[in-house]
Amino acid sequence: MGKGKRLKKLRRTSETSFSDKFQEAFARNFQKELQHSELWDEIVAQHGEERALELIRECKAEVKTDLEIE
Repeated sequence: MGKGKRLKKLRRTSETSFSDKFQEAFARNFQKELQHSELWDEIVAQHGEERALELIRECKAEVKTDLEIE
């Protein structure tokens, strides 16, 4: 692999910032924990299995990195 190709690959993998990666990981963990909680049974009872899975996929985490500390 040449230097140009190596640098291009490095840029491509580093395009996502830490906060983006953190948000994705946080959302995945939250969805997994929600699906294994007691609340999941209630959601499935109200909406059905298919709709409950759609709802869980809609759960996203938002990390705000521009907070001011006083």
